[in-house]
Amino acid sequence: MTKIGVLGAGTWGMALARMLCNSGHEVTVWSAIAREIDEFSATRRHPNLPGMVIPEQLQFTKEIAEVCQRKEILLFAVPSPFVRSTAKLAAPYVKDGQIVVDVAKGIEADTLLTMTGIIAQELNNPTVKLVALSGPTHAEEVARDMPTTIVSACEDREA
Repeated sequence: MTKIGVLGAGTWGMALARMLCNSGHEVTVWSAIAREIDEFSATRRHPNLPGMVIPEQLQFTKEIAEVCQRKEILLFAVPSPFVRSTAKLAAPYVKDGQIVVDVAKGIEADTLLTMTGIIAQELNNPTVKLVALSGPTHAEEVARDMPTTIVSACEDREA
C-alpha cells in the first residue's frame, strides 16, 4: 500500500484521490479551504462531481505538514495560479527523493515556467523526482470509473 498525499480538493484532485484510494492506497487530501475539508468529511460527496462517493478510508486534513510527511507520493492538484504558493507552503515538509506528481496544466505568465518548473523552483531540492501527469482525460471520467487515457512524463523513468 502506497501512502499518497493529495494537495488540492478540486474535482481533479478528488477524482484522483478516490481512484487511488479505491485501488488500495492510503490517501490523505489537503485543501487550503478549511470548510471544504469539513464538508467532504461530513458528506463524502463533492458538489461538482455528482454521483461520486468519497470512500470512507480516504482521509482529510487541514494541515499541509500532515499531507506531506511520511508519504511516498505527493500529488499536486491545485489550480495553476496556486501551484507556486502551495509548493512554497509544502517545501519544508518535502523529503529528499520525494516523488511529486503535478496534474495542473499551464505556464506561469511572469516566468514562462511550467507547473513542474514552478514546483522545482519552490521546493529547491534537486533530489525530488518531478512527474507531470496530463490528459486527454477529465475528472468526471475518472470519478465515474470510465476508461480514459492519461500521459505521464518524468526524467526518472522509475518514478
